[in-house]
Amino acid sequence: MPSAPAPATATVAAPAPAPDGDFASVEEQVIKWRDACEPFIVIRQEVDLEVDFQNKSIKGTSTIHLFLNHDKIDEVLFDARQCNIDLDNVTVDGVRTRATYSDPYGALDAPDHWQIGAAQHHVMKKRMQHLTPLERPDVPIVKRVPHLLGCVPADGSLVVSLNPPEEFKAEPRRKLVIKTSRVEKDALQEEQGGIKISIPFTSKNIRDGLQFVGVDNMDMKYPHVYTRHSIEPGTAACIFPCIDDPGSRHPWRISIKFPKTLGEAFPEPPPAQNTELAPLNSNRKRKADEPPPSPSGRHLTLSEEDKMLDMTVICSGNYAGEQVDPNDGSKKIMTFECQSSCAQHISFAIGPFETVNLWHEFRTEEADEKLGANAAKIYAYCLPGRVAEVLHTCHPIVTAADYFAPEFGKYPFESYKMVFVEDLVPDTVAATSMSLCSTRLLYPEDIIDPEIEITRKLVHALACQYFGVHIVPNERSDLWLAVGIPWFMTDLFMRTICGNNWYRFHLKTLSDKLVETDVNRPSLHALGKHLHIGDFELDFMSLKAPLVLFILDQRMSKIPGSTGIVRVISNMVSNANIRNTDPEATTISTAEFQKSCEKKTAYRPEEFWKQWVYGAGCPRFNIRQRFNKKNLNVDIIIEQTQGVNEVKGINKEDFWREYQEDLNHVYAGQVPRVFTGPITIRIHEADGTPYEHYQVITDKEKGGMPFSIAYNTKYKRLKRTKKAQASAANASNIDKQVPQEDDVVYFNMFGDVLGTPKDAADWGLQDWDDDVQREMDQESYEWIRFDCNFEWLCETMTDMRGYMYLAQLQQDRDVVAHQDAMLYFKRGRRHGVAATIETRTVMDRRYYHGIRTMAIEDLPKQATEELNYIGLAQLIMCYRSFFCKKTVSKTGQAQFSPEVNDFQDKAQYNVQCAIPGAIARTRKNGRCSRDGRAFLMELLLFNNNDGNEFSDEFFIAKLLEALATSLIPENYDGKETLVDSLDMENEDDREFRAFVDKTIEQIETYRRMDEYTFTYQNLWTRTAMDCKMRLMKARVIRVSPLEFVQYLQDDNSDLVRIKAFDCLIELNMLSKTPIMKLLLSYMTTDTSPYVRDRLFKIFCRGIAAVAFGENKSFQPEPERVVAVDESGLIIDGGDAEISQRQREAARTEDIIKAIAALKDELKGKTELQTAIWSAFNSSVIGLREKTQLLEICAAMFEPEDSLLITMDYPKAWRCTRTPDVPRAKNWVAPIVRNPGKSLMMKFYSENRTKPRVTREIEEPPAPTATAGPPPATDPRPEAPKPETTKKIKISSRPSFGGSFTGSPGAASPGPSSLPPAPSRKNSISISAAPRPAAPAAQAASPAPLPDSIAVRPLARVSTPLPGTPPPSALPKPSSQHLNGTAKAAEKKPKPLKKRKSDDVEGTNNNERPKKVAKTSGNGVRPGANGRPSKVVTAPFTSWSKLPERVRRTLKEPQPSQSDSIHATPKRPGNLSGTAVVTSGSARPLSPASASGLQTPGTATSTGRTELPKARKPLPGSAPHPSGGHPATPMTSSQRPNSTTNGAAGGNASTPAPTAPDPEPKTAPRKVLKLKIKGSSSTPSRRSPQ
Repeated sequence: MPSAPAPATATVAAPAPAPDGDFASVEEQVIKWRDACEPFIVIRQEVDLEVDFQNKSIKGTSTIHLFLNHDKIDEVLFDARQCNIDLDNVTVDGVRTRATYSDPYGALDAPDHWQIGAAQHHVMKKRMQHLTPLERPDVPIVKRVPHLLGCVPADGSLVVSLNPPEEFKAEPRRKLVIKTSRVEKDALQEEQGGIKISIPFTSKNIRDGLQFVGVDNMDMKYPHVYTRHSIEPGTAACIFPCIDDPGSRHPWRISIKFPKTLGEAFPEPPPAQNTELAPLNSNRKRKADEPPPSPSGRHLTLSEEDKMLDMTVICSGNYAGEQVDPNDGSKKIMTFECQSSCAQHISFAIGPFETVNLWHEFRTEEADEKLGANAAKIYAYCLPGRVAEVLHTCHPIVTAADYFAPEFGKYPFESYKMVFVEDLVPDTVAATSMSLCSTRLLYPEDIIDPEIEITRKLVHALACQYFGVHIVPNERSDLWLAVGIPWFMTDLFMRTICGNNWYRFHLKTLSDKLVETDVNRPSLHALGKHLHIGDFELDFMSLKAPLVLFILDQRMSKIPGSTGIVRVISNMVSNANIRNTDPEATTISTAEFQKSCEKKTAYRPEEFWKQWVYGAGCPRFNIRQRFNKKNLNVDIIIEQTQGVNEVKGINKEDFWREYQEDLNHVYAGQVPRVFTGPITIRIHEADGTPYEHYQVITDKEKGGMPFSIAYNTKYKRLKRTKKAQASAANASNIDKQVPQEDDVVYFNMFGDVLGTPKDAADWGLQDWDDDVQREMDQESYEWIRFDCNFEWLCETMTDMRGYMYLAQLQQDRDVVAHQDAMLYFKRGRRHGVAATIETRTVMDRRYYHGIRTMAIEDLPKQATEELNYIGLAQLIMCYRSFFCKKTVSKTGQAQFSPEVNDFQDKAQYNVQCAIPGAIARTRKNGRCSRDGRAFLMELLLFNNNDGNEFSDEFFIAKLLEALATSLIPENYDGKETLVDSLDMENEDDREFRAFVDKTIEQIETYRRMDEYTFTYQNLWTRTAMDCKMRLMKARVIRVSPLEFVQYLQDDNSDLVRIKAFDCLIELNMLSKTPIMKLLLSYMTTDTSPYVRDRLFKIFCRGIAAVAFGENKSFQPEPERVVAVDESGLIIDGGDAEISQRQREAARTEDIIKAIAALKDELKGKTELQTAIWSAFNSSVIGLREKTQLLEICAAMFEPEDSLLITMDYPKAWRCTRTPDVPRAKNWVAPIVRNPGKSLMMKFYSENRTKPRVTREIEEPPAPTATAGPPPATDPRPEAPKPETTKKIKISSRPSFGGSFTGSPGAASPGPSSLPPAPSRKNSISISAAPRPAAPAAQAASPAPLPDSIAVRPLARVSTPLPGTPPPSALPKPSSQHLNGTAKAAEKKPKPLKKRKSDDVEGTNNNERPKKVAKTSGNGVRPGANGRPSKVVTAPFTSWSKLPERVRRTLKEPQPSQSDSIHATPKRPGNLSGTAVVTSGSARPLSPASASGLQTPGTATSTGRTELPKARKPLPGSAPHPSGGHPATPMTSSQRPNSTTNGAAGGNASTPAPTAPDPEPKTAPRKVLKLKIKGSSSTPSRRSPQ
């Protein structure tokens, strides 16, 4: 390795003091940033990938070049998820090094031994807590290089050591040197001085980061793969190891190896692998030369034409070249280079894509020459067969790029690529120099309905290349600029192709939506930290941020000599293109953007930023105006009522958002008491002249802001159009040169249609009455327009009269003024004049079609009995006037037949689509009238689209929706369906029943037609399902879930399956267990992430319906409370019913109460818990989906602080003697060092499923109420008992050798060796010596036990406990230990009869105590034949990991008899004590308990010496340190019989250890449950080899 140059010193400028002069605060902030960063900077990254379509996996190498900030770094951290890192081949500068890796995605699945369910959701959430992007360090990008802050990894799960081998340790590492402002460029060019780290990896089980489409057997889409992205870091690390930090931007080189053709990506299996015979031979072994089978049988059936499709790669950056793989001719390698990007914006797609050169197709030579170097090269890539749709859909993109270049600046990259892929969750995803777009956006040229919306989304994806990819936010709080500026640029371009009316009408519509939505929401500045919660937060930011920039542009532009926000954006783009590697030029922050705006205008927007960026909410103006005749002024008072009693209800769409914001502590922003700023008031005075007055709203006045505006007109008055028309009618009789009245001004205006008396009679038009006419004549001005320059996002309520709004609607030229007037009439009451105004608005084609549509939507309100249902008649006449052909029969009756469709005029097309829906909403006696329904059916039956170049699919869908709406009654609360409740003897009911049947028939007809005509995105099928769902929900027809279940098959379209589930949930089918399980299964196992995302939202709406009490099937019907007062009056419900209604209403207003109600209604739903936890355990879903499921579990179920753990049964060893087999003739005897008898034994292990002796736990006696001093103990020792003879029945076979270790804490006086007995006896008699008297210190020992001895084996103890004397010398083993046999002892006189375990001495059989025979010595006791025996011990070290309950139990005093059996998992190591494991008890002994035990070998108060409990050692035990032979296991005849001699294997009574007082009780403890299971298939670790 070349020697590294000597480290240079870093020259860093001192940080500037804070604006308030607090220098220490800046230093503290820098220290905080430095603690959050890793001390190195990535200067380049190279990624080599190989994609395997057949196995859905990738492998490759990630090479990272980095600079260290100082030379004292021993290891570096990288991000990697769901990868298998080849730790043995990780290299640093070509030398292998040490590396450790722990996959963070391992926390997504619960351990196998956890028996966990939905009620333990909090346990899994805590386990996955390190993966959730809660509050990651937010280090500003522009502060990193000056302060040597480094980068911020997302996980740091991969740790690579930088320590080189011994020969390179003396060489210092190079560190980053900062000397000039161009240090970044110099550092990037000087790559030889950095450190090069290569990381080989493989990803097989891919959950996030990559999406394989068309690879599974049931997926019929073209196979391709593309990257997935997220707002927060972490997704890029799922693809390859990197530094997943948005602030780490550096050059990239990406090489991707992939199959050349689609057929080579999925090679056919060899002929020997017959798929029909595969199931028969599924268990056979594979031959040596046979290839491994494909997982999951992934062999796609491709046509010969599809096999020849060429595969290609579209990747971020510039194309650098391609080559055929030298090792495999069926693959090729394509390389791309990117100048500066973060890992989050690196994207690629691989598949059989077709290339469309958009800039060559749609840019003329003149435009290309005019743009010159600013002309962007735009390409589109699509799957086979969709080139025509791409050409039609992406036509405006080239125009948009040509608009952005001169208006905002040159496109920042060499080319722009649009890749249309399947199953993309969002509609578009922006990456470096490319965008991933969903195929849902493609539409053919005969579809015109979604063109504006789709074009706006695609243009926004292009605008995101300027801001969001090339220019990134400095901090998360600056994300509102990166989101708002692209939408602002998009709307400016849409104005050039859709017109100014569309632009202002669109912004006004969004403004009204924002005022309604921005209630109890955070500010734009604070919202950037919460975008990861859900896409609803990004949607809200996308709504508010561009509107705030728009009104800022309006306020800046109206000041003379100032430029708007467009010039600010243009300067930022130009600086970023020039200094594309400078973080200060390629980042955007709120403070810097504010300074840039102040430089371009004289407007100082300090209050603007405080109110609209750092504040929340929108102003609500309550305006009062009057004319002051005395002063000839117009007095105006503006009051602001925002934040006063603003209680917004929660609907099903907002339920999940409200819960997520409450769960993640997203708090509502501070709403300003008074919004301040300039406002323009325009007064249209009596002569028709508008006068604009610029005023400023301040916060100085508390009761409202008053304005006094001078009045200008004195004489002239404005007359109505009808008077002008009346004068025009008499103009033929009057000389035109004769002067008219001087105070009358006539001019034409909007809505001056249908002005003749005949039209008024035919259409039922009305005018103002005489009283209103007199008021109109007395008014001094026509109307007042507030905020005429659209500088506010507000709600305006005024006290102007209706005729003033009519004048505004007819005479103002601004579409926003028309919209305000229509909103006033929409809020107003039913009136004949309002119907006349709206009818004339519809009939006047000079109005913008959005205004005409608003009038159509309000006309059904005028169809009432008081108005003689004039609204319905006027709607039908409007449609007939525009779209029907009038014919007169011979009888003189006029007939109207629909004309052939002609959708050339798109404004008329929107009106034509809106009228049928409005007719369907009219009601007469609770139902749609017969005339209205017949008219709608006629439109559908006689629809004719011949000769129309555009499709009528959307128009027919709207007609079907209108027919379904016309069948829904206004209020129906019958017990049966409406159809079943009809009276067939009634003519109206018979007609309605026939119309229902005919409507259902038409819906079914178009549904069946869609099966072979294939409408756009199966529009007719989805419309038919929606119509039937609405009729079933309104109880018009019977509920039939099978109507929708039939569309849930995998081969149906994704949109159709989503709509089917939506209909089922709307019908409250979530309470049905099969539907609920099916939805959860599809929601977590479907291969499409788009389907899973939409189904989760549908599931949340279904849960919201339960929380709001809409789904009553989850809960039983409450009993009605009927009370009778003293007077006999029956009170049905009373206070209880009122309280119940209040609680139900509170559900829809407070999310906390809604969640509480949801948990109450789902309490005890075990099937739902099982189903949702089964869905959580799916291996398909990723981090975000698992987190959402845990959060929905937290909303549905109360957490349970218990966890059931499954553990293996303890191992029990058995041995059998191998029977003698005849030896072969050529058998050669083995060489035996110590000749003697030989015995062949066979050892095997099994699971111990039952304890040898099970005893009940006796509760200790309750403490007495009065505590007194402890009883005095007699210090005098008791007199020793006379010598007695004890008889022990011991197995005839001696121990097979090996030494014993005594029990913990036992004294070791020395071994006792006895000579071997000459003969073998069945039993021997041992005379026990008299025990000495106990010392005074042990006078308080427990009472002596009866004279019965229970011999049982002891647990294995590896090391003696504290206080154990060192072991003594062991006797030498005899030769009898070599062959496992011994001579029997001489037969003694008849021994005492051995007492069975169930023999008793007292009256109570169950209370018979046992005595434990113990020996003295550290691990050595005399055996039955004088040989030493060995006690096997097991270490226990994990005292700190035991539950608090267990530790507390160990410290408490134990009763004299231990009648319980406990199980404890085995843990390696030994920390502070040794676990004594016996056949009857496996409870570990803490150090305190061990020290409190009575030491064997010492005398008790009765003078008896207790021997240690012992058992035969297991095979394979380690030899004793003293040199003893390994212990030989017992034979089957030597095993204690648990059935006949329970005392031999049971628990013996031991003295209670002295333990300290139990700890005081604290918070409730979690319960740890243990479940024992067998694992006989798993071999024991101690099995003999």
